[in-house]
Amino acid sequence: MMSQEKVEIYSTKKGIIAVDSPVKNRILQKLQERELSFEELIRVCGKAKSTMSVHLNDLLKMGLIYKRVDPVDRRKKYFGINSDLIVSSSPPVTLHYIKILNTVPSFKGDKYGFLRSLFHLIRCGMESYGIDTRPALKKIGHDVGSMLAPSFKSSKLPDLLNEVAAFWKEQGLGKVHAEMGVFPTIIVEDCFDCGTLPDVGRTECSLDEGILEAIIEERLKVKCSVDEIECHGTGHDHCKFEVKIF
Repeated sequence: MMSQEKVEIYSTKKGIIAVDSPVKNRILQKLQERELSFEELIRVCGKAKSTMSVHLNDLLKMGLIYKRVDPVDRRKKYFGINSDLIVSSSPPVTLHYIKILNTVPSFKGDKYGFLRSLFHLIRCGMESYGIDTRPALKKIGHDVGSMLAPSFKSSKLPDLLNEVAAFWKEQGLGKVHAEMGVFPTIIVEDCFDCGTLPDVGRTECSLDEGILEAIIEERLKVKCSVDEIECHGTGHDHCKFEVKIF
């Protein structure tokens, strides 16, 4: 079972290492400020000498820290950080990741449900470790939209959005309807991408943003931006995308 503790990921000469021990993360956080002696680390972490020795030896073996001996008093040892912090976990997404993980066995025999849970696990799993997947997913979505665009026929936005709505429904991506205005909006209910997501304080459907953007650009021969302004990830019961054509 995945730890529910805060996870921090470091880059070392040995590769990428994830640390989920609160004591080890406390040590690494303090060593990012400055080099500390063994005695100083005991004070700031509030742990016994034996406990601190175990954690420091583990960190040394992982290549996350270094140790040096005081040239004047060889009984005194100093420790410093030997790695770079890349990302830290995001608690709300981590809890959601664990929740999805626990439901995986229930999807046995349900191909759609199992694949959907895997998609959500990959995204939430990466985000739970602090890796923002949204820019990459939007770019991938744009590539997908470019491949799909030739299968659409309409050359006017209202008609094209009707086609998009039918496509979204056929593929099980959600129920779509559009509202025309100065900036047209696309509303998605029962969204495949984020329908089970709790309020994590940010929009999450960047893959959909990219797909929609590319389809509109290639069919209408325009430049546009599609930005999600409401999402299950922001506490809404639907997703809403704003379309701006330049």
